[in-house]
Amino acid sequence: MGLCEDYPEESRTLVSAQRDLEVLATNDLRVLRIAFGWDAMEPEPGKFDWSFWDDFVRLATDEYHVRLIPYICYTPRWASSSEGEDFWRQPPKDNASFSNFVKQLVGRYKNRIHSWEIWNEPDNPSYWGGTVDQFADLLAAGASAVHETDPNANIVMGGLAWDLNFLEGVLVHPTAMAHVDVINLHNYYETWSSDPLERIPEYVGRAHDILRQHGFDLPIWMAEVGYSSFRQGAHVSGQYQAYFANEHTDQAQAQSLFKAMTLLLASGDVSLIAWYRINDLPDVQEVIGDVNNRHLGILDEHGNAKPALRALRFFHSLFGKGFRCIDDQVRVTKAIGSAAEIHAFELPDGKVVVIGWIKNYVPGTRGTNLSGDVRDSRSERVWISLPLSIGNKALNFDEKGRRQGTVFTSKTDGEARTLALEVAKDQVVVAVMDRFSN
Repeated sequence: MGLCEDYPEESRTLVSAQRDLEVLATNDLRVLRIAFGWDAMEPEPGKFDWSFWDDFVRLATDEYHVRLIPYICYTPRWASSSEGEDFWRQPPKDNASFSNFVKQLVGRYKNRIHSWEIWNEPDNPSYWGGTVDQFADLLAAGASAVHETDPNANIVMGGLAWDLNFLEGVLVHPTAMAHVDVINLHNYYETWSSDPLERIPEYVGRAHDILRQHGFDLPIWMAEVGYSSFRQGAHVSGQYQAYFANEHTDQAQAQSLFKAMTLLLASGDVSLIAWYRINDLPDVQEVIGDVNNRHLGILDEHGNAKPALRALRFFHSLFGKGFRCIDDQVRVTKAIGSAAEIHAFELPDGKVVVIGWIKNYVPGTRGTNLSGDVRDSRSERVWISLPLSIGNKALNFDEKGRRQGTVFTSKTDGEARTLALEVAKDQVVVAVMDRFSN
């Protein structure tokens, strides 16, 4: 588990970047996804600017022991196939110029960086103006350059924003996947998508199935997942309208972080997760896309912790040393039409963790009130039968790790015990039980 941050040349400083590294260090996180902008690093053919990055890469890897997972992106004006102002997202005139840059970059940092992602969201017209085939050619050229320069490096296909048809288009390209080791997906359900968060495992599962159908058995990352704390009335984005009053607040962001990461762990198909991003951005800063891009951070624009940071810290404290999803061993009893989502995990120290919540969005159940101010008072009791030798009590926490009391389990057949879990809107319930304890 890790975080994402951008360091555009217009606003970055090594001091602010070090503050970000302190955020990772103080929360025991060791993965950071960043962008290496070709347009900024080679502003003229053969003239390279490493001035910020030499110091940052050394600082991050040598002093903070952070695993950097960069993506390489965006075409310089001199190399672009377009003379318009969108030159940076257009394919290069000649992929040989991209290959040369990749070789220079990887050669410079290969002792400290061991994975390289080729481009960012190539299925999103905001970041790639070319075709699927043109991206496949770019991926082949970039991956080959990485492999030639550092044969031991992992090569990551540019993270997809949403379009799995684009993935299929790349997979059938004869040379694109020759050196690719990892597939990266992005997800912003309930921010830039009308899909509910609970459909995240379905999205990942479809990608997994597509890979298998085309003969690829590759790990999947979700190295960009997020949820904004922005709303204006009911409006969130062109793709999502809030229904409940408690959506897209700082508190809702913390809950959504915990839910999204729980769903990804339970899916069994994702080997790395990075939350986007560390910092909120000031209103005056230009962003690609809409205003939500300024409100995705776990810190506000002044550097103060938002509730999402506490949620991430608590989540990592539970799962950072490993886990095993035991959903297939657990029997959940709930009412017909229940909106409860339940997942269970076993930790290396023997503890059992059950996580539950009320889904924010159940298709077909929202009313006609479009104000975005509907008060949500839903709650449910759910019974979870755990066929394990666990203790007779569960310590309950919310998504930020605050203790919410103790719930006792009841004895059932054999060693199994049943936990009665109260789940309510506006809170993720985390029940932690000791195993092999009376």
